[in-house]
Amino acid sequence: MTLTPTSQSSLFAGAVLWLVGWLTFFKADKIPFVGRFIDRERILTWMLKNKVLTLLCTEFVNFGVHNPTNPATTLFAIGGTAFNAVMIFVFLPVFKWRGRKSNKRILREAI
Repeated sequence: MTLTPTSQSSLFAGAVLWLVGWLTFFKADKIPFVGRFIDRERILTWMLKNKVLTLLCTEFVNFGVHNPTNPATTLFAIGGTAFNAVMIFVFLPVFKWRGRKSNKRILREAI
């Protein structure tokens, strides 16, 4: 399969759509009437304990919405898959590590 500009844009669009989804998740506690039901730290802790299950849940949504018989939508879903994998296995652990108070204390003592 050759990656044409059209297929590359489908791949990129899938990643950007999931970027918007993750950014919405990070700001969901600020949404009126929704924020009181969402405990972001609790959800992030669960995601970090169940990384593979989190990825499977996002893939269930990703491939459940997009038809896998069309090449453009398949590449759209693959772009979302790649972004979700990087987000779950790289960025979320870094965000959680940087947010811990104990790590801030350790860094202050090192200086």
